[in-house]
Amino acid sequence: MNSKIVTIVGALILSAVFIASPAFAKDMGCYSMGPASGATSLIGKQVNGQAGEYLGKINDLIIDEANHRVSLVVLTAVPGFGPDQVPFPYECLQRTGDQTFSILFSGVAPAVDSGQDPVLHALKQYPADSPLYTIPDPVAPNWVAEVYRTYGYLPYWVQSGEKAPSASDFTKATQLMGTTVAATEGKVSATIDDMTIDSSGRLDLLILSYVPNRGAHKVAVPFDALKKNSDGSLVLNVAGKRLAMAPVFYKSHINRPGYDKRVDRFFGLSPRWTAKQQAQNEPDRWGGEAQEF
Repeated sequence: MNSKIVTIVGALILSAVFIASPAFAKDMGCYSMGPASGATSLIGKQVNGQAGEYLGKINDLIIDEANHRVSLVVLTAVPGFGPDQVPFPYECLQRTGDQTFSILFSGVAPAVDSGQDPVLHALKQYPADSPLYTIPDPVAPNWVAEVYRTYGYLPYWVQSGEKAPSASDFTKATQLMGTTVAATEGKVSATIDDMTIDSSGRLDLLILSYVPNRGAHKVAVPFDALKKNSDGSLVLNVAGKRLAMAPVFYKSHINRPGYDKRVDRFFGLSPRWTAKQQAQNEPDRWGGEAQEF
């Protein structure tokens, strides 16, 4: 962050609305994003603050592969921040229209006589070495946790008892797009085209293109079919012959009732709400072997 901004802001003390003890953070609510969406449909979209002031554009999404969810949204072109990228929890992204979004933080009140959106005003009160102004590579769980705590939230894996992620579990959405992945059996490969995100930030479906013998059609597989090898390479934990017959996907399927359940059943999986009941005993619905069905 430009040091001049810090000078203009004045004292480098965190705004009281963001200084959250663990007890306070546990009680802070999250906002729903509304209808499901595709990751590519979010990137590049403008985001406004609570008072309607322009805050920036969505530059990327940080994906937590361990918990199959979007962890953070990354903004760029934030006024006064130059080339810095500013991350914030996905739960704080609010859909205000088909193509419009805003950021809403629980407990953040408008700044008195600031003349700025309260979110932008609060962001400018952080010191230049704040974790909010850089995206580390690799993305570390401690850094993600610090971003959440900075905004007054406990990390989601603490709040809901999800799997504690490791550094190898975080990936930028833009790094996944266009990646070629192969089925674990059958020598069939495809290209990651998109992924669908439900209203809570869960990644439901992985959308693939260039599947052999499917022409220009895209297909859908459950997101948790995506696995990472020990060397960091990605594979699809499904037999190639099954991948070649996966359900066709069109954009209209994103919010079509029952489509994700149809995909699950095609691959012989229980619907997600059933799988959640077995989450503690069976955290990985796919097991360790390629699925033949």
